[in-house]
Amino acid sequence: MFRPHPETPLIHNLLIRQIVPILIIVGVVIGVLLVFSLEHQSMVVVGLTEGKTVSSELNAAVGQSRRDLIAITLLLFIVGGVGISAVVTYLHYANTKQNLEEVKGLARHILESIPTGVLTVSEDGVLTAANPTAETILERPAASLLGKHYEVVFGEGHPIQVLLSQILHHGGSMHSKEITFDSKNGEIRTIRITNVDLTEDNGKPAGMIFQLHDVTEWLALEKQVNEAQRLTALHTLSAGVAHELRNPLSALDLNLHLLEEELRETTDLSSRTNDYFQVLNTELNRLSTILDNIMRYAQSRPAQFQKVNIQSLVSHVTQLLQHEAQDRDQQLQVSVPTNLPDVQGDETQIAQALINIVINAFQAMSAGGVCRIIVQERERQERHWVEIAVHDTGQGIDPQSLVHIFDPFYTTKETGTGLGLAVAHRILQNHGGRIDVAALPGDGTSVTLSLPVVMNAPTILLEGA
Repeated sequence: MFRPHPETPLIHNLLIRQIVPILIIVGVVIGVLLVFSLEHQSMVVVGLTEGKTVSSELNAAVGQSRRDLIAITLLLFIVGGVGISAVVTYLHYANTKQNLEEVKGLARHILESIPTGVLTVSEDGVLTAANPTAETILERPAASLLGKHYEVVFGEGHPIQVLLSQILHHGGSMHSKEITFDSKNGEIRTIRITNVDLTEDNGKPAGMIFQLHDVTEWLALEKQVNEAQRLTALHTLSAGVAHELRNPLSALDLNLHLLEEELRETTDLSSRTNDYFQVLNTELNRLSTILDNIMRYAQSRPAQFQKVNIQSLVSHVTQLLQHEAQDRDQQLQVSVPTNLPDVQGDETQIAQALINIVINAFQAMSAGGVCRIIVQERERQERHWVEIAVHDTGQGIDPQSLVHIFDPFYTTKETGTGLGLAVAHRILQNHGGRIDVAALPGDGTSVTLSLPVVMNAPTILLEGA
C-alpha cells in the first residue's frame, strides 16, 4: 500500500518529548550554577577587599570575567540545542528517505509484476518508463526504449508509431484499440492498447500512459472455440442429413437399375434413352460421393495415435496418385529427406488429408502442370515440426476466396463439394498441427501441413478426430 505521507516513528516522538525537558533542565541547572558562581566571585572579591579600597581595574576584570562566563554558558547552550536539533532533523530525514525508497520499491515491484505492459511517454514524445511485460511485447529491451523519442524507436510507418503520433499530436483517448504488426520471428502479433493521461502532483499534464496487452493467443483460442462450436452443430446437422438421404438415394439407385434392366429386356433402347440413363446414373453416383464426403466429415471415429514415418507415408500416397497425375497429363514430383523424425498421429487420417490436398492441386491445374511435394523438418516456436508442402502451378486463389478456404461446403469449382480442405483442416487440428495456404491469382497455390514431432510419446486414443 502506498504511503504518500510518511509516518513519524514512535522513537522520534519520544526523542523530541525527552529532549525538550532535558534542554529546560540543563538550562535551569546552568543558570543556577552561573548564579552560584557569580555570587562566589562576589564573596571572594568582598573578602579580599574588605576594609580596602578596590581599584577600578579589579572591578573591570571581575565584570569582564562574569560577562565571559555568561557568554560561554549561552554559547554552550546554543551549540547543544543546535546539535540536538541537527540530530533530530537527520533522523527524520533518514526515516523519510527510507519510506520514500520503500514506496518506490513497492511501485517498481508492482509495475514489474503486472501481466500488462506499461509504457509511459512524455508530452514531447520521449519514452520515460517501460515494465518487463512491455519489453517482451515490443521485443525491445528497456535500454533501447527509455530516453528516446518514439519515432526513433519504432520507425516511420510502424503501427505503434502511427498510433502514438495520433494520440500525442491530436489528443483524445482510446480503449482496447487493436493493432497488428510482424514480430521478429515472422509471426503476426495482435496488441490491444489503452491509454490514460499522466499528470504531475500539481495536476499539470506530463504525458501519456499506454497499457499494452498481447491478445494474439487469446484471439486464436477464441476463434478456435467459435469454430469448434460452429463445426459441432454442422457435424450434427450433416450427419443427420446424410443419414436421412442415404436410404432414399439407395432406393432410387436400385430402382433405376431395375428399370433399366427391365426396359432392355422388353425393348431396344434408343440412343437418347441410353443417354438419359447414363446421366441419371452419373448424377446418382455423384450424389453418393457427396454423401460419403459429408459422412466422412461428420463422423467422430476415434483416431489411433502412434509413431508415423512421414517418408513412408508420402511414398505410399505418391504411388496411389501417380496414375491419376498421368491421366491428367500432369507431373507429380516429390522431395523427401531420409533422416526425418517420426510424428505422432493417425497414419490413415494424415494420408487422407494429404490426398485431399494433392487432388485439389490436380484439379487446380486445368491442362498439364506440375505438383511438387516437399517435406522438411523445421523448428518454430521452440518446437520441431515436419512440414509437408504441396505446390501447384494452377491459377491460384483470389484473396476473397482465401478467407473462406477452410469453410465446409465452400468451393470455387463447379463440381466440388467444398469438403476436401475442411476435412484436412480438421485432421491437422486434431493432431495439434496446422495447415497454411499461400496463393495469389495466376501464381499457383502452396498448401503446407505442419505436424509436431513428439519424441518417445505413448500411443494415444483421441476421440472425435
